[in-house]
Amino acid sequence: MDNFRFYQDCKVTCWERDYFTVEAENYEEAVAIVRSWKCEDVTNIIDSRLHLERNEVLRDTSERIFPNENGGCPTMEIYNVDGLAVINDAPDLEQNLEHKSIV
Repeated sequence: MDNFRFYQDCKVTCWERDYFTVEAENYEEAVAIVRSWKCEDVTNIIDSRLHLERNEVLRDTSERIFPNENGGCPTMEIYNVDGLAVINDAPDLEQNLEHKSIV
């Protein structure tokens, strides 16, 4: 008997944590600078006072998304080792039976 390799892709939501420092005269000024960014993603902010340090995915916050939360599009897909789609969890069975390879 042979063994056949597959892989699964699953769409999830999770929190990421970005560590950074802010150059300022004191803590209050640093807080004011951070607040001035209006809660924008710090990884997209261009400010010479901002110094990104590291990022981590908080895996314990990961939650699976289902097709009804994703506009009916698949959130679980299984492929063979060559990238050929085998099945997905889209509600439309015909979409599940289409064999599409990923690029």
